Amino acid sequence: MPDATVTKSKISMLELVYPPMPNQEAVWFKDDPEVEALLRESDFYVIGGRPEAKFSDFQKDDETWRLSFNVTIEGRLTDAVVLNVRSLPGVENAAPETVCIELGPKFVRIWDGPADEDDSNVLEWFTTEKLIFDRSHGRRGIEGLDRHAEFAVYDLLYVGIARTGDSFDRVIAKGHHARTEILANEPQRYPGARVSDETYLFLFRVNSLVMQTFEPEHDFTGEEFSGNIDNKMVVADAEKAFVNLLKPDYNKVQFTQYPKGKDGLYGTG
Repeated sequence: MPDATVTKSKISMLELVYPPMPNQEAVWFKDDPEVEALLRESDFYVIGGRPEAKFSDFQKDDETWRLSFNVTIEGRLTDAVVLNVRSLPGVENAAPETVCIELGPKFVRIWDGPADEDDSNVLEWFTTEKLIFDRSHGRRGIEGLDRHAEFAVYDLLYVGIARTGDSFDRVIAKGHHARTEILANEPQRYPGARVSDETYLFLFRVNSLVMQTFEPEHDFTGEEFSGNIDNKMVVADAEKAFVNLLKPDYNKVQFTQYPKGKDGLYGTG
């Protein structure tokens, strides 16, 4: 039985370990050791859908180092953005005469030398989703894109967890049944796009704040001040809560008995 002289409560926050990734980009990034290290911090993930976003209409002012262009979600909305290149944290200390800007419909990369050469390094980079993510967090050097919240709206398709290991192994490095099913069955959201470019992966870490209130007559033990909590139990609860409330189309088990469950926090006080 729970101790009547102790009250426990917990607040957990989901935090993205990396900006949202289209499925195709996840395939590219899985061989990047720096990205892999970040993705391995996650054991809670979501798969969503949205029409593909692209960059277009680039204009560069060489005197002010301002790069203007449009961000468009096919068939939905367009907004203008300006990169004040010299104000971007990774560029502000670079020698102006060596900086090279590489542009494409799905990326902007700023180099400290000729693009893609062995002795050149990327100072700053943006995919469409990373730009939306960075703008929503108020990152320095990004102006405009005031409709960023509208761009960051996705259809929820699947919620999952890594019961052992991490999300990188569970959903990216190895075959994943729901991801495969989504790529096979989801309808095209905009003509000309690939479903792989309209399917997005969100990898989260779960951060928890645990609070305990003790009655004056409580008999204390050292373990009560350790603050230990099994993160996998928190993650299991998070999965059940999201699926039970939001009922994603590709989750076969709906956890109708939540908050009851064998691997979560139910019954732990």
